[in-house]
Amino acid sequence: MKYDRKIIVCMILIGAGLIVSILSYAGVLHGDRFVGIGSGFIGVGILFFLKQLRYIKDPQYKEEYDLALKDERCRYVRMRSWALAGYIMIIVYAVSGLVAYIFRQDFLANFLLMSVCFVLLVYSVAYFYLNKKY
Repeated sequence: MKYDRKIIVCMILIGAGLIVSILSYAGVLHGDRFVGIGSGFIGVGILFFLKQLRYIKDPQYKEEYDLALKDERCRYVRMRSWALAGYIMIIVYAVSGLVAYIFRQDFLANFLLMSVCFVLLVYSVAYFYLNKKY
């Protein structure tokens, strides 16, 4: 069951990539960027699918992968990496929002700054919830 969900996600990524690429080639979606987006989805889907096949067929890889997921040091490194990525995202969005305001791009500035507010709100709620839970 666990494998099935991951393979379904791979197929959804590949399917979404094919749909976007086909619509771009057909002229429904205008611009070359949609071909790139579709190709990216296809590439990521294929790579995830190959990784999942290796996980299913290679018992040694499966054991190493499962051990790495449960390892305390790997968990800590993953958690700190997500935290660092979140901090950098907030700073980049905030600076980009201010730059957008300077260049009078009000819609973009509002979107970026509201994204920062949303992330900080989610962080605050999660912090208070987890602080009470643990």
